[in-house]
Amino acid sequence: MSTLNLLPIGKEAIVKELHCNGTIRRRLLDLGIVKGTKIKSILKSPSRRPHCF
Repeated sequence: MSTLNLLPIGKEAIVKELHCNGTIRRRLLDLGIVKGTKIKSILKSPSRRPHCF
């Protein structure tokens, strides 16, 4: 298991759980990022700082 900020560009992963709260958690849930969601990394943030682990 790893965090999304470590997912290499072009690779896919399945969300197991969210470790964040507040508005960031709400935004991820609004985007449909919930347990079981398949995610593919396509871009890196210019600051390389993750917002949710």
